[in-house]
Amino acid sequence: MDPVLAGILEAIDEEIAAQKKYQKLKSQTDDEMAQALFDQLIKDEKGHERLLRSRYEALKDHFEEKNNA
Repeated sequence: MDPVLAGILEAIDEEIAAQKKYQKLKSQTDDEMAQALFDQLIKDEKGHERLLRSRYEALKDHFEEKNNA
């Protein structure tokens, strides 16, 4: 696999791990402000994950087209 694509997949895994970490931290507090912070962080990480997945697909298609030219 192309190292750039592999790196993006690794970054996606890191975003998912961050989401899980923030969800766990959120579940460990009753403080509404802290929970709201973790909700926002989870939302941000999900956005990063979607962006990386989109970029991964675009680059994968680009590399395939380039290799088939």
